[in-house]
Amino acid sequence: TCRFWDSTTHEKLDKDRFRRDMGGVEDAYAEMMKRIFG
Repeated sequence: TCRFWDSTTHEKLDKDRFRRDMGGVEDAYAEMMKRIFG
């Protein structure tokens, strides 16, 4: 398992967005892709 969150804001960017009904799942995954691949 791999967990992702913003180190500055501590915003969750992983499966917790879906599991905890936090919304913004697609936006969070798009942000992760942007950070990983530039």
